Amino acid sequence: MSITNTTSESEDWTFLEYSTKQHTHGFHLYPARMHPQIAKRLITKYAKPNQVVFDPFMGSGGVLVESLIHGNNTVGIDINPFAVLLSKVKTTPIEGQKLTKIFDKLINSSKSDLTNKIPHDVAPKSKSLDLDFWYKKDVLNKLKILKHHIFDLRDDDVKDFFKICFSLTSRKCSNQRNSIYKIYRMNSKDLESFNPNVFDVFADVCKKNIIGMDNFVSEKKNAKAFPILGDSRNIESSFSKIPDSVLDDDKAHLVVTSPPYGDHSTTVAYGQFSKHLGLWLELPEEQLLAVDKVGLGGRKKDFAELESDLLDETIQQVEHNDKQITKKANNPSRAQDVFAFFFDLDSCLNQISQNLKKGKSHCCFVVANRTVRRVKIPTDEIIVELAKKYGFTHTQTIYRTIANKAMSSKNAPENISDQVGETMTRESIVIWKY
Repeated sequence: MSITNTTSESEDWTFLEYSTKQHTHGFHLYPARMHPQIAKRLITKYAKPNQVVFDPFMGSGGVLVESLIHGNNTVGIDINPFAVLLSKVKTTPIEGQKLTKIFDKLINSSKSDLTNKIPHDVAPKSKSLDLDFWYKKDVLNKLKILKHHIFDLRDDDVKDFFKICFSLTSRKCSNQRNSIYKIYRMNSKDLESFNPNVFDVFADVCKKNIIGMDNFVSEKKNAKAFPILGDSRNIESSFSKIPDSVLDDDKAHLVVTSPPYGDHSTTVAYGQFSKHLGLWLELPEEQLLAVDKVGLGGRKKDFAELESDLLDETIQQVEHNDKQITKKANNPSRAQDVFAFFFDLDSCLNQISQNLKKGKSHCCFVVANRTVRRVKIPTDEIIVELAKKYGFTHTQTIYRTIANKAMSSKNAPENISDQVGETMTRESIVIWKY
C-alpha cells in the first residue's frame, strides 16, 4: 500500500516561523505536543460554527485551545491526570489583572515566610520521589513555601493556574536535566554550579503565563472546553459527562488529535514526565504511576487478526529481527509490543467511529513512523487500513518535517553501543471523511 501526499505545494505545514507558545500554549512543558498551527488549520478547514471538536488523546490541550479561539465547543480525553489539569488551566479564561494581584500576594507572603523562617510541611511524602536526590535544600525549602500559599487560595480556577506555574518552577529548579523529558539527574559538574532562585523562576513563569492568558482571553470566542480524565478505548463513558446541550446526539463532528507514536515505555514516557510534577500537585499517585502501563500498548496482547496486511507484514519483520538482535544483547521481544499498540489503537478507532456524526464528520490524526528492531513502522499507512472497516474513507495524507520537538536525531534502540538508529523526524497528517 502506498500513500501519496496530495496537499497543495503552496501549503506549508512546517510552520517554522510560527511560535508554539502563543496564548496559553506555552504554559508548561509537555512531550510531543502538536504544533498549534496544525490544529488551527485543520479546525478552520473542517469545523463549522457550533460543531464540536474532539481530541481523544488530549495531552496538554492544544487542540482545545485552538477550538475555543475558533469558536467551537471542544472535548478532550486523556488518561494522564496531569494532562487533564494542564488542559483545564489552559482553557479556563481568567483576567490577567486579577492574576497579577494574586501573584503579588503570593510572592510577598512567600518571601515573608522565608525571612521569618516559617516552615511548611507540604512536600510530597511518596516513596516515588526522593526529595534530597532531586532538589537542593534551599530549593526544596522555597518550593514548600510557595506550595503552601498556592494551595491556600480559595478560588479553584486561580489556584489551578498557579499550580501549573508552580509545577514548571519545580521542574526548572530540580536537579533534573531539563533538556529532555525523561527523568535523568544532572551530572555532578553541572549540579555543582546549579543554584536557581526559586522565587525568581516562579515570578518569571507567572509573568509569562499571565501575558499568555491575557492574549487567550482577548481571542477566545463564546465556547466551552471539557477536558476529561478518561480512556479513548471507552469514549462513551467520557461523553456521558458532557452536558446534553453540547454534543449533537451525543456525538462530535471533528476529531483532531495526535495519538502516541507507540507504547509509552519505548517511545514517549508521558507518565514518567508527569510523575514528579503530579506528586507535588497532589494528583492521585496511583493514576500518575499507572499512566505508562495503561496507555496504548502498555499491556501485551495475544496476536489476532486486525484486518491490516501491512501490519501483519511489519510484525513478521520485527519478529525476524527480534531473533537476530536478542542473540547479541539482553533485549526482550518487541513484536508483541508493536502489536499491542496497534491493537489498542484499533480499539480507539472503533470508539471514535461510534462517537462521530456519520456522513458529517472528518477525522485527522497526526502521527509519526517510529523504528522498532531496525524496522520502520508505517503507522500512517497501517491506520488507514485499520480504519477502513469502521467506515472511515481516507482522503489525504500530508507530510511535514518535525520541528521544535525535544528528540535526539539518533539513538541506540537496542542498547548496543556500536549501533545507532534514527528517531522520528517527519509527521504524517492523515485525514478521513466519516
